[in-house]
Amino acid sequence: MPRARLVITSCVVLGVLAISLVAAAMWAWFAYPLPTGRPAHTARAQLLVDGQELAMVAVSGESPGAGGGAGDGAAPIQEWMPLSHIPTLVRAAVIAAEDQRFMRHVGVDLLAIAHALVSRNGESPSLRGASTITQQLARSLFLTRERTWWRKAREAAIALWLERRYTKADILEAYLNTVYLGQVGSAPVLGVAAGAHYHFGKDLSALTYDEAAVLATAIRAPSRAFTEVPWRLRARRDVVLHAMAADGVLSEPALGTALAAPVRLTGPPRSRAPWFVELAREEAARRVLPDGAPAGSSPRRIATTLDRGLTRVAEVGMRRELTQAERARKLPAGTLQAAVVAMEPRSGHIRVLVGGRDDRDGGFNRALRARRQPGSLFKPFVYLAAFEGTRGAGGLTPVSPVDDEPLAVWSAGREWTPQNLDHRFRGVVTVRQALEASLNVPAARVAQEIGPGRVVRLARAFGIESPLAAVPSIALGTSEATVLEMTAAFAALANGGYRVRPTTIDDAATAAALRPIPPPVRVVSPESAFIVTHLLRGVMSRGTGAASARWGLQSVTAGKTGTSDGLRDAWLVGYTPDLVVGVWVGADDARPIGLTGSEIALPIWATVMQAAVRRAPPRPFVPPDGVVMAPVDASGRRVCGGGSAIIEAFRAGSEPPPCDEGLVAVVAPSGAPARPTINAADRPEVGR
Repeated sequence: MPRARLVITSCVVLGVLAISLVAAAMWAWFAYPLPTGRPAHTARAQLLVDGQELAMVAVSGESPGAGGGAGDGAAPIQEWMPLSHIPTLVRAAVIAAEDQRFMRHVGVDLLAIAHALVSRNGESPSLRGASTITQQLARSLFLTRERTWWRKAREAAIALWLERRYTKADILEAYLNTVYLGQVGSAPVLGVAAGAHYHFGKDLSALTYDEAAVLATAIRAPSRAFTEVPWRLRARRDVVLHAMAADGVLSEPALGTALAAPVRLTGPPRSRAPWFVELAREEAARRVLPDGAPAGSSPRRIATTLDRGLTRVAEVGMRRELTQAERARKLPAGTLQAAVVAMEPRSGHIRVLVGGRDDRDGGFNRALRARRQPGSLFKPFVYLAAFEGTRGAGGLTPVSPVDDEPLAVWSAGREWTPQNLDHRFRGVVTVRQALEASLNVPAARVAQEIGPGRVVRLARAFGIESPLAAVPSIALGTSEATVLEMTAAFAALANGGYRVRPTTIDDAATAAALRPIPPPVRVVSPESAFIVTHLLRGVMSRGTGAASARWGLQSVTAGKTGTSDGLRDAWLVGYTPDLVVGVWVGADDARPIGLTGSEIALPIWATVMQAAVRRAPPRPFVPPDGVVMAPVDASGRRVCGGGSAIIEAFRAGSEPPPCDEGLVAVVAPSGAPARPTINAADRPEVGR
């Protein structure tokens, strides 16, 4: 009986072990797949501005992924090529430089490991330089680059598994198409085909032996290899060439010719608009359709929307204003950063996109990637949501009174008490007065009345895709967004409530077949959009944007400043019916900069907008059908006869009664009778 029990127990243990091994194998099969099934060749597209090449990009004709917008990181620069299209000399150079025993080992090279351990001459053991091509592929696809023994063990295990599942040709093809070979802007250069173009300015098939060796030797440290002194790069290249000759790939005459060749890194022409090119490259990769042209055909010509002159104005103005601000506040040079986006509200054409003060390739694109709190810049969307949600009788109007008095709101178990920038309260103010002076408390009250969720839904409809929290503080712009998102959102206001997808490609001037961008979508009524625009014209003429008068822009633009809590982010987005310009200024580490939007973002914005207005005078803002313009005083009552007045915009039916019907009380947001309003002499001071 005990013997039978032992046999049964052993069978159970062996069965469990077998099932575990099968499960582990199945898990590994699906957990570590190589990137395969890529197109037979990746075509190239030539980005053009004014008929001249701006940049060369790779396009595959694959369907775009979900979303299709700019994500947190730039899309890689990659031209996938099957192994049969990769020249033998390139394959041989990479194997000679990285893994000379690639065709003979099983994924892990024990001889290389032993050599690495004993070559340190008594120093701490290290496996640096012992990784095979298969191990490097495992690390780049499935692991991090941390230097620990545990990571090396996992790397070796995955490499052994890959060698069991795939052929050497599969592994080498995946490696040659995914190996990291440098950086262009925020985009990594992946694969030898992209590396050949971006470091030598030529197709992979055109590389010579010496150039293939340089490309191969750069794999271990591309950022160093392409910037170090030429004699060191040449010495490393020569080592690879001698290894290729030893493997029989190079004849003696060919070796001599290759060794005598100078090291030349030409690369593609350097772009003068790297920030714009980064987004254009991503859009072209998504939108260009395959045309059936064979590999090696002439690149497709893609017309872009870039305005080089206006971009130059933005770059120069940005650097000038940031430098002056740093000197005035005794900040270390380079503390302040900025981003500028300009786009046409009707077409969505992006005319300017500058992602930082340094235009050299390799910088972080703050216009696309940096999410920062918009602060008061978000308030127009709070009032817009209220205008849309209270269209009937008694709904919110620009002259409706709102309390600017202490407010306490419970949220997530905590009491939230918003404060104005100057910590003053002004009693009862109109919506116009609250927005022009950028008062926090009235905006928070309106958001609470209509519900934060409605504000978030409207912001989503306007194209803000960054995470937005439906909490009371959303009214004050505490959720983060990018400069491109905020600029595009204001573009929908300038476009009468139609949201247009931003684009860097001029479809009408491009001959190549393109996937269409989504058509314009109405997101709010034209009446509400115009009413908010009319309020924002007051911001630029009397409110926090009144300094725009120095550039002569106060009467032709609408806009809003923004300053986040703690003076960490400074914004201004302003527009005409023809152009929207958005500016953000801050520090990369989010430290307080001690500057408001009107102090630092406005001068940069004004420099760009003034240049655009001088070039082509903008169209006027025209009220749509359904909007009535009426003269009112500071309390919101219609002005009859003489006296100072503001021409206010009302949804038809909500305007003050005609003079012959007498004066009536203004309706409050809740529908209750209005309380006494402040006098014109007590108008709030400019805040931010």
